Amino acid sequence: MNRKIVIAGVISAVVALAGIAVFSIMNNAGFNSPKAEIYQNGELIKTVELSENTEFTVTCAEGFNVITVEDGKICVSSADCPDKICVKQGKISGAVPIVCLPHRLEIRVVNGDDDIDA
Repeated sequence: MNRKIVIAGVISAVVALAGIAVFSIMNNAGFNSPKAEIYQNGELIKTVELSENTEFTVTCAEGFNVITVEDGKICVSSADCPDKICVKQGKISGAVPIVCLPHRLEIRVVNGDDDIDA
């Protein structure tokens, strides 16, 4: 029985490390000419170049999110949602999106090159 527990522990550790590696790779995935697409309620409301520093506010019936683009990264710098997970996530420039569930907001970083076919 002890051997089964050890094997299960090793397998769990390997799976956890693989998950961390995949998350790290996705979070640091580079794009050529990156852009950010801002979605609210599943609809694209704005596309911004990450090469241009800017700040703007997205509002909805539930509240607001202040979005900041700086040094090739994007973040939600301020929000009035109760948990502020979107603010705590910090700046992104890779494939892991920022999501604010209370305001139904999603920010995705995408490749800005239209010449590349996935």
